Amino acid sequence: MTGTIAEVAFPAERFALGHTLDALDSIRFDIEQVVAYNHNHLMPFVWVGTDNRQGIETALTADESVRDFQLVGEFDTECLYRLEWVKDIDVLIQILVEENGTVLAATGKEDTWKLRLLFSDHDAVTRTYEYCRRRGIDLELQNIHEFSKGRTGRYGLTQSQQQTLMLAYETGYYSIPRNASATDLADSLGVTHQSISEKLRRGHANLLKNTLALNQ
Repeated sequence: MTGTIAEVAFPAERFALGHTLDALDSIRFDIEQVVAYNHNHLMPFVWVGTDNRQGIETALTADESVRDFQLVGEFDTECLYRLEWVKDIDVLIQILVEENGTVLAATGKEDTWKLRLLFSDHDAVTRTYEYCRRRGIDLELQNIHEFSKGRTGRYGLTQSQQQTLMLAYETGYYSIPRNASATDLADSLGVTHQSISEKLRRGHANLLKNTLALNQ
């Protein structure tokens, strides 16, 4: 059995924090972790990228999908909240409880949620999609790939790309000033300078696509 990662998007109004996202349409919400206790009890930790704490908490108080919230930490321009959701969470319940799925990353902004999800197999993705279709939820499957390469699979890296990026990091290629050059990396791996350059570029592209790009 091979795990499957699915990147999906769907309207905030069919999920949670729909009112809050509408009220704070310039603010991004990043789910750090979701704990599913049962079919009606989800408690996510959410980063909010703003220094407008009063506006955030006013919106959360008025949001019918939020039973309660607690400020965990306040930083320069971000706040971390622990929320308790009570409704409009059917999709996430299906993913976390019924399909034993995991939320690897989730971002809400304006009227859309984008999630990267890990399922035990491809059939679980299909069942989730059909679940949404039957309920009239516009779930958009943006990308699906197998989680078959251990830790590298989470970020879409090949084993060779991960090896090259880790070597570059450990030998000081990214240090300022640099302690290692692309030629040094090529010599260590016994490959050409061009091969190293291509692996670094492709590795960087995969990391950006599977981390930062989801949050835009």
